[in-house]
Amino acid sequence: MTQVTEIKKADQVTFQVLYDQYHTKLFHYFLKRTRAQEIAKDLTQQSFIKLWLSRHTLSEAHTLDTQFFTIANSVFIDHLRKQAVERKHQQHLKDDLDEQSSLIYHSHTDYESADYIDAVSEHLPPVRKNVFMLKVVKGYSNKEIAEQLSVSIKTVEDHYSKALKHVRSLVTGILFMFSVLFPY
Repeated sequence: MTQVTEIKKADQVTFQVLYDQYHTKLFHYFLKRTRAQEIAKDLTQQSFIKLWLSRHTLSEAHTLDTQFFTIANSVFIDHLRKQAVERKHQQHLKDDLDEQSSLIYHSHTDYESADYIDAVSEHLPPVRKNVFMLKVVKGYSNKEIAEQLSVSIKTVEDHYSKALKHVRSLVTGILFMFSVLFPY
């Protein structure tokens, strides 16, 4: 009887002989492709398990060597597919985390910007503050602000110019204060 016939009959002694005969060769086959000993060991073990579980499908028309390395190749392809799915999943997780981090960062900086704008515009006269907020926060043009407030475009320009001077003086004062408190 051939090894294929014995394996098909679930002969454990023949299977052990087969294991001893192919284990090292199969391990090196996987090691060459994966470059990782643990993965190569795992794939070698999976190949023997798959051979045993599918022994009833072995053919007498082909050599055991050919059939066994066909099984090993399918185990390797399954491994590659699994890795591809894992990489894709990890990339999705990474993308999700990057997106969440970006949202958190932007919401934090937006919050800080809003606080800064509120702080610098706090001491402006009401109309000037309104012009400043419409221009800086809402992004309205001078014409849109003039229409909304029922004033001339020149008045909007004047209020915005004075608001910017106020903001610059505050920033200059803060920088001066820091230079006094924290010299060099």
